[in-house]
Amino acid sequence: MQTGCRVTGYRNEAQGVTAFVETHQGQRLEVPGRLLIAADGLHSAIRAQMHPDQPPIQWGGAIMWRGTTPGKAIRTGASFVGVGSLRHRVVLYPISPPDPLTGLSTINWIAEITVDNAGGWTQGDWNRRVKLEDFIHHFEGWNYDWLDVPAMLSGASEVFEYPMIDRDPVPTWVDGRVALIGDAAHVMYPVGSSGASQGIVDTRVLGAAMIEHGVTPAALQAYDQKLCKDISALVLRNRGSGPFGILGLVDERCGGVFDDIDAVIPKAERDEFMARYKQAAGFAIESLNAAPSIIALGARVRPD
Repeated sequence: MQTGCRVTGYRNEAQGVTAFVETHQGQRLEVPGRLLIAADGLHSAIRAQMHPDQPPIQWGGAIMWRGTTPGKAIRTGASFVGVGSLRHRVVLYPISPPDPLTGLSTINWIAEITVDNAGGWTQGDWNRRVKLEDFIHHFEGWNYDWLDVPAMLSGASEVFEYPMIDRDPVPTWVDGRVALIGDAAHVMYPVGSSGASQGIVDTRVLGAAMIEHGVTPAALQAYDQKLCKDISALVLRNRGSGPFGILGLVDERCGGVFDDIDAVIPKAERDEFMARYKQAAGFAIESLNAAPSIIALGARVRPD
């Protein structure tokens, strides 16, 4: 298929599927195939055809600003750190090893606040570049012995603003010879990196289904049955703040001010809270390490 094309719809047929494609020059094509895997994201035209009565995009009021800044990775050197409260926080983690000369890693950060969403998202763009002064005032005074948040935000060469959005789950990701994958199937709040991770898992599970069933509708059904129900539950769990729900507990119990976290939420309770989320999201370390590969080494899709 040409680059610069977009799929606008599909038609299931007895022995295949036809994708309706529009080129960037406006030419309309009908492209036949055996299966159609729709990875067309949040605004998926394929999902809209498959589920024409789906509710609109859901915005809960959270606004995120994202950037990367050179800095020293803290704690383990690979730790994912959240600072603040459920409705006003910064998340940071390294996405590169330390530079051997400077000792600095590339730190990915997300600064977030939650506002009244009654008027809906009014900025128009779902992803726009913004100036530091547009949002840094929300984090004035966030200076700690181990982290200077304003300095970290100021160190980014560019910053992008996003609303935190998702869609209500749908009962199936499959229609005949058509399947949704990634954000087209389950756009979710990006807490705990669940969205990106799940897109990778989707691909592996679908690949394993094709190895077992061939390039057939049966493979799509196996993929749907394996993931749709559980991941739909994860979408709703992430809407409830996912792993950051523990910050809500801290707010409820002490207003976020404490000298000893163990006196507010004992370590056993914290561990249990996080273990429940990891299990639901498929991030439980023991389970992951003990699980066999989704696709066995050397496996190939069988020819029909």
